Amino acid sequence: MASLTATADNTYAHIELTIDFDAFTTANQVTIVRIHPDGSEYVVRGGYRIVTFPVSFDYFLFDTEAPLDTAVTYRAFEDVDGQDPATNTITSGPVTIVSGGYNWFKDPSRPWANVRVDLCDSMTTPCTGLGDDPSLMRLGTRNRGPDATIVPILDRELPADIWARRKGITSSIVFLTRTLTAIDNVYTLFTAGGPLLLQLQPEYGWDDAYWQPGELQEEYVVTDQRVPYRRWTVPITQVDRPSPATAAQGTACANWCLIEDTYATSQTLADTGLTWLEVASCDAAAAFVGFGFGGYGDGPYGDPT
Repeated sequence: MASLTATADNTYAHIELTIDFDAFTTANQVTIVRIHPDGSEYVVRGGYRIVTFPVSFDYFLFDTEAPLDTAVTYRAFEDVDGQDPATNTITSGPVTIVSGGYNWFKDPSRPWANVRVDLCDSMTTPCTGLGDDPSLMRLGTRNRGPDATIVPILDRELPADIWARRKGITSSIVFLTRTLTAIDNVYTLFTAGGPLLLQLQPEYGWDDAYWQPGELQEEYVVTDQRVPYRRWTVPITQVDRPSPATAAQGTACANWCLIEDTYATSQTLADTGLTWLEVASCDAAAAFVGFGFGGYGDGPYGDPT
């Protein structure tokens, strides 16, 4: 019997999805969506028009973009042109990622580079559990630029006003790191250059959104520059969500580069007896220290050198 199971992993702030495709024996493609409390639906990254076969098999998917501290459900349906999406559908029960009060900076395309962000915003405030997590210090002014042109008109007091919908938000973020490992983590998160998902606690008044970072500034903040404290400042511009039709590279704690660095051959991995879900869940290899929140191998983008 077909099933769709959703399980929250609070450590990595993602949802693990297991889909049994028994119900879709006649379908050739299935789409998986996340359903929010207001009824809005979002295609899960890597879950758009999955090619299925008339046999029983499980499909594993990790939703790293699900909202924090919010109960969501998932739905998988036959995605065939001209067919009612409700024709053949399976759904999950509600599931919630418990944030524990943390914020997250995430790369939708490279979840192994995601960074958890704490709230200890000073170098002197006594905070518990300090380590390699960056600390959010300040959010910048939120600016909404105009899309208008003022055109002077000869022999007329007032100009012509050509206008359109106001632009989205530009702002900035400032955060602090305290260790050399944390510096590597920040570099890994930002180095690919694409948009990031910022998930902040509701007290900030910022909804989950995707932001294109600008120039990343790293500032020494201690006179003795051997002390690895850094203050980071980066301008950000709100952008659309990257297309969910493109799958993420690996999971929040592993990808093929990490597996290649750990196992000499595919047979060596097979001999462990691990399932694919266990491999994707980082049971097959330990995360490397110093490269994002997870491990990915020895290359700057998750690629072997």
